[in-house]
Amino acid sequence: MGHILGALGGLLIGLIVLGGAASGLFSGFSKSNVASAEENLIIMRMQAQQYFNGTDYSKLSNDVAIKAGIVPEAFIKGDQLRNPWGGDITLASAGDNTFTIEMTNIPQVDCAQLARFQADAWAGVAVNGGEIDSSDPAAVTNACGETNTITYTAR
Repeated sequence: MGHILGALGGLLIGLIVLGGAASGLFSGFSKSNVASAEENLIIMRMQAQQYFNGTDYSKLSNDVAIKAGIVPEAFIKGDQLRNPWGGDITLASAGDNTFTIEMTNIPQVDCAQLARFQADAWAGVAVNGGEIDSSDPAAVTNACGETNTITYTAR
């Protein structure tokens, strides 16, 4: 009986350690996804601005962006644009010589960081359809739900 209790105790400790490691691993993947999304957003924004320089963004679409080489390879899955969480990415003209980059399926744990990412570089940022003040951490956090859509507007 003592051996069984000892084995069960060891198993319990092993499960706790494994759970902690899995939690750390998830946190690491989450941080990696955010870093990847941020890096590729910068590249995509800059390449779109360079490609459409001297014209407006009225012809901007995912298809045009892929064919023009504007989209980083990390965002291309087959013939679709996908973010690191598997959500859609949509590029579109927003009028007034601006364009949007919309990313869906952003987990709550990553939403606030992405919504505040390079706040000065965007003409606007919306979370779940509502324009936010990226300089207000509490407002950004409150705008983020369980699963989120972030829309960046660029010039």
